[in-house]
Amino acid sequence: MEKEEILQKYRREGMDEGAQERNRRGDDAGFYALCFLALVLMIYQALAGQVFGDVAAVLFVFSSVGSFARYRMDRDRFFLGMGILTGALCLGSLGWYVWHTLPL
Repeated sequence: MEKEEILQKYRREGMDEGAQERNRRGDDAGFYALCFLALVLMIYQALAGQVFGDVAAVLFVFSSVGSFARYRMDRDRFFLGMGILTGALCLGSLGWYVWHTLPL
C-alpha cells in the first residue's frame, strides 16, 4: 500500500493510531493509579483489623471482564484461563467480605 491509500483507509474507518495510543496510555496510567490506591486501602484495612475483600473484588472483576473481552476478540486461551481464575478470585473475595460483614 502506498501512503495515500493508507491515509484514505484510516480516514474511511475513522481510525487514528495516535489517538488510540494516547487513549491506551491514559487508560494504563489510570489503571496503575487504581491498583496503587487499592493496595493502600487494603493495607490500611488489614492494619485496622477490617475485612478487605471488597477492594480486592473490584480489582478482580476488572481483570476478569477485561480478560474475557480479550478472549472474545483474540480467542487466546490464556485470556480465557485468566478470566476464569480472576472471576473465581473476585467471587471468593466478595464472598469473604460479605461473610465477615453480614450482620447475623
